[in-house]
Amino acid sequence: MTESEVKALMAAFGAAFRAGDADAAAACLADDFIWQLPAGTGDPRGKWLQGREATHSYLRERFAEQAAGQGVRFSDSSMEILGDVVLLRYRVRGKAEDGRAIDAMGLDVFRVADGKLLSKDAYWKYVT
Repeated sequence: MTESEVKALMAAFGAAFRAGDADAAAACLADDFIWQLPAGTGDPRGKWLQGREATHSYLRERFAEQAAGQGVRFSDSSMEILGDVVLLRYRVRGKAEDGRAIDAMGLDVFRVADGKLLSKDAYWKYVT
């Protein structure tokens, strides 16, 4: 993919994410998309979502929580494109599922190919 194609894909995914549009976000994903979330239980790699359908379902739930004033919000993002890898840095604030306050800097590492997102690996730096 060219850099402009990668930028367009990331812009479409970002716009869908900000709008809480799970359908439009899922349209940016490859069928076998993998998302490694920054936290989870029982696995030091965090929670894994495998496949576009599993991710679509997760996003519908997550966006419903955000619409109800729960969950997290993102700001202060910057993106760097390195061929088929995209680094996205941002700030995340809100509440964790257990009610704990979150204020962290984050980094997502995306892989892209053939006009779709192949994977998203998310990392957050927590302040305690």
